Amino acid sequence: MLARVIGTIVIILVLFAIVSDPQEAASTTRGGASTLADAGTSITVFLSSVVNNLAIATGSSSSTTTTTTYPTGAVETGDGSTPIDP
Repeated sequence: MLARVIGTIVIILVLFAIVSDPQEAASTTRGGASTLADAGTSITVFLSSVVNNLAIATGSSSSTTTTTTYPTGAVETGDGSTPIDP
C-alpha cells in the first residue's frame, strides 16, 4: 500500500514538473539519459576488459573482424563520411 502511495506521489510530481516548466523537464530528462548512456558505455568497457584479461590469463585469444561497406556511387573520404558525387 505504501509503495502505491509513493508511486502516485512521484507520478504527480513528474507531471507537475513537465506542465510547469517543459523546457527544464526536457533538459533534465536529456541529461539523465546521457548519464545512463555513459554508465552503460563504462560498464561495457569494464566487462570487455575483464573478459579479455580472463582470456589472456587462460591462454585463449580473441580476434576482431571489421566489415566496411560503401554505398553505391559514394567515395570513402577517410573520416567516415561518404559524400555522393553529383
